[in-house]
Amino acid sequence: MKKQERLEAEKFLLQCIFEEDPDFVDRTMEAFSVSRSTVYNYINHLQDTGELERVGGSMPYRIVYRTTRFTIDTSKERSEDRVYNRDIAPLLADYPANVQKIWRYAITAMLNNAMEHSGASAIVCVVSRSRLCTIVGILDNGVGIFRRIQQSRREETGESITTAEAASLLYTGGYTSDDDAHRGEGIFFTSRLMDHFAIRSDMQLFTPVGEDEEDEGAGERFRGTAVQMALNNDTDRELSDVMARYVDPEEGFVRTEIPVARFFGGFPVSRSEARYLGERLEGFRQVTLDFAGVTEIGPDFAHEFFGVVVPRHPELTVLTENATDGVAAAIRRAER
Repeated sequence: MKKQERLEAEKFLLQCIFEEDPDFVDRTMEAFSVSRSTVYNYINHLQDTGELERVGGSMPYRIVYRTTRFTIDTSKERSEDRVYNRDIAPLLADYPANVQKIWRYAITAMLNNAMEHSGASAIVCVVSRSRLCTIVGILDNGVGIFRRIQQSRREETGESITTAEAASLLYTGGYTSDDDAHRGEGIFFTSRLMDHFAIRSDMQLFTPVGEDEEDEGAGERFRGTAVQMALNNDTDRELSDVMARYVDPEEGFVRTEIPVARFFGGFPVSRSEARYLGERLEGFRQVTLDFAGVTEIGPDFAHEFFGVVVPRHPELTVLTENATDGVAAAIRRAER
């Protein structure tokens, strides 16, 4: 087998193991028309190069990551760009140009949040690399992102909100605790650029549309904020393409999408929830409401949002997806 074919076979094998597929040997044999002994030669080679380790059990191997960890003293370093260029860019220098662009945007955006919003004295950055993907963690010892949003909301409106409600404000994008200095777009765009994105603070987890919300740290309080991002090293995703889905060249960030179940922590029933959603859509021209996981909506919510709020904003186009027959019927009744 030629070197390139072997590399492709090894990568396929690694992907199967990453996905915890118990048939990783048979799948590799079938995909590349090789013998069982050849596949085990690949496994031995990957162990020799430090990319795999044997752990036993039903899934006897796991991916090994090369991990780099460093701490930023925010009293001495306030430039996320300098941190990225000095400490992170060299680790990703062999990646395709599109992947490097995505990581530069995502990491500098999250570092900026930690440096300028969290009040942290220290930020820990962890970069873990394998042949398949890269995982980046950014952890700070600040006030915590959801507590910061709670404080900001209390100062703006006088109302007290829960950490879950604070997390919901991140789904639309455009929310910031510092209107004069930030546009509130970094988390929204970064979450759409990554294969995996999660924020954990206190006991609250934020994940974007389409991600499993299972929290391995549930029940444990995390002081400060922890951001985790993961991206395939060979993704064909382009920074410009993702931006174009939400940004108009002239008007800026005018399109958004909201996972209804997560935004409301269940299914919405009340008029106040409808008005709250309407407030979050100020300034947007298009919103896609994703009803995945929502089996029904309350008639009061449906009438207030689709029958009152939306008609008052003719500049706003509301699209829906993953609506059950019941949800779709409630929307149609409200629009009459």
